Amino acid sequence: MRVKFTDVNGIPTRYYHEGDGGPPLMLVHGAGISSDAWLRNIDALAKDFTVVAPDTVGHGFTGTGDFTSGAPQPHVVAHLKALADQLGFDKFAMCGSSFGAMLCILTYFDMPDRVEKLIMISSGSATLSEEEMLKSIKGAYKNGLSAMEDPDFESCRARLGRINHYPERIPDELVWMQVTLYARPGVKENYSKIMEGLMDLDACRPYRVAERLDQIKVPTLLVWGMNDPRVIYQRAIEAADKIPNSTLVGIDECGHQPHIEVPDRFNDLARRFLQGETVDDDRSKAA
Repeated sequence: MRVKFTDVNGIPTRYYHEGDGGPPLMLVHGAGISSDAWLRNIDALAKDFTVVAPDTVGHGFTGTGDFTSGAPQPHVVAHLKALADQLGFDKFAMCGSSFGAMLCILTYFDMPDRVEKLIMISSGSATLSEEEMLKSIKGAYKNGLSAMEDPDFESCRARLGRINHYPERIPDELVWMQVTLYARPGVKENYSKIMEGLMDLDACRPYRVAERLDQIKVPTLLVWGMNDPRVIYQRAIEAADKIPNSTLVGIDECGHQPHIEVPDRFNDLARRFLQGETVDDDRSKAA
């Protein structure tokens, strides 16, 4: 796993990358975290794919570009599209966690001839009603600020622990990266702008995807933690029912970030799905 710093349309950008020659795969993290969330996935998936995991606009070591307020979605999607162009990804798959899944879907809607497959991980922003999503975002915002006010190892581990079923499974290196990133000047302010923008329902309404899931025409895998405090499993079932070519996998004893809590299970599911193998559907699991 390697790191690169580059300029994407004037925005300083960091991304992890690994793999050479396999089908391109872009991993997109959620709000308030960074591409370090994929530390347990990049090398494993790079055995079969050319993997890129960027810090999105206003996160990690990536700049904010011209985003100052309002809905962040168009700014983040434009950045992801520009990065794909810069990397020469003509056809590629996308995998997004939480808010990152919504960004992947919006990217697909903008370039449906290029995004060939989608993986959605425990995404409330892509499946919840406006009212449900607002409640979830407010909780996420409060949780993120709890660590950003005075970042240290314990506060950052506690922040991640509140959304994972087994906090002890959170890698120490991920916690330390979060401590480092949260201590950077301007991080709290950028986070507040993004989260406040997401809570502006009027501004974000043009970028809603929950009501457009039936327009997704590519194979889609939904991976949901069954003990996720942020999302509602029934909404995942409803989402899978709307997407014509979809598979839903619910993981027991798992919270908001299956790729972090159960990386081996997630990596196997993602690899098999992306390679066209059959993945058993769990749509019948009760909430």
